[in-house]
Amino acid sequence: MQDDRLIYLYHKAVNNSISEKEREELFVLLADPAARQLYNSLFEWSAGQTDGQEDIFTEPQANALLERINKVNQSRSANIFKLKATWVAAASVTLLLGLAAYYLLTRTVPAKPAGEIAQAIPQPAAKTHVMLTLSDGRQVPLDSAATEQIIEQKGTQAVNSGKGALTYTAPENHTAVTEVVFNTLTTPRGKYYKIVLPDGTRVSLNAASSLRYPTVFSDSQRKVELTGEAYFDVATDAGHPFIVVTGKQTVSVLGTAFNVKAYADEPYTKTTLVEGRIKVDPRNGTAAKVLSPGEQATLENNQLKISKTDTREDISWMQDMFYFSDTDLHTVAHQLQRWYDIEVDYSSLPNARLYGQLPRSTPLPQLLNAIEKTSDIKLKMSNNRVLTAH
Repeated sequence: MQDDRLIYLYHKAVNNSISEKEREELFVLLADPAARQLYNSLFEWSAGQTDGQEDIFTEPQANALLERINKVNQSRSANIFKLKATWVAAASVTLLLGLAAYYLLTRTVPAKPAGEIAQAIPQPAAKTHVMLTLSDGRQVPLDSAATEQIIEQKGTQAVNSGKGALTYTAPENHTAVTEVVFNTLTTPRGKYYKIVLPDGTRVSLNAASSLRYPTVFSDSQRKVELTGEAYFDVATDAGHPFIVVTGKQTVSVLGTAFNVKAYADEPYTKTTLVEGRIKVDPRNGTAAKVLSPGEQATLENNQLKISKTDTREDISWMQDMFYFSDTDLHTVAHQLQRWYDIEVDYSSLPNARLYGQLPRSTPLPQLLNAIEKTSDIKLKMSNNRVLTAH
């Protein structure tokens, strides 16, 4: 099918593995007038959200594509736009990339102003606040602070920047802290937050997750407890191992960067190593495994499996992106449920796998439409619930 060929060719273009002959074939597909009718509102709304990435097409190639399109449509556009890899990352499931190129290059279809579109289409929702729970039970909403906010307790201090980050500072004299207390940072559906722990370790906490940690680390180890998903950039301290405890496993490191996904509503725990070395201990009698960069440990049904992985998919949420690389539809649905604060009828979903990438700011109706166009899977919303349409 022509759509399948377009998906394949654009996937190669994104990964800079396309030949000149294949690029010529891609030009032909992009010049198809049928592409004009699709996704005008989404492209107008999302074009230009990101800048500065390497071009997929050089300027001569973009000009050649524009000339081909103009011959098909018997019209000329006054402006030439280059399709960039950022646009690839920011505006599409893979098929949409081709349509985006067509739309950006021709600019012949009028569209509503971006502001009107953004207001008219439902956005990712978060009904509750990012919440910091202190040791005495008090709760401090962090994402509602308009200015810098200082939180003091038991001789320690944390600063909420008011810009999506909470930073702890270690006291100059640890012995002056007479009592080690624990805080818990919790994110709702539709939001994520960043935190700098007392040792300088940086943690990004994904939607519908929580992290429990001491306000001062002990002299023997640095241990935190995670529910949900987080990316850790651990401050190096050879004398004090950093330990992440989830419901089913323990991850031990000295200084490294990795992602842990341990949601209660999914049957597995996935640990992905970006750099450094970590040890994953299932705590079920199975031997612990040491990971190398680019490897992923999956703990499911008490079995620990190590495999090579595309780390971009596992940490794409940190760039506020959805990234699907042969991803199971049920896994995709879990991501949508947590980000858009919806429910999913999993029993109605077919066994299917998806490719593509687009920003998490994409309105849900447009995202579901994109999935349909690239996979022939038709999903619909009914009473805040996503299910397969028949």
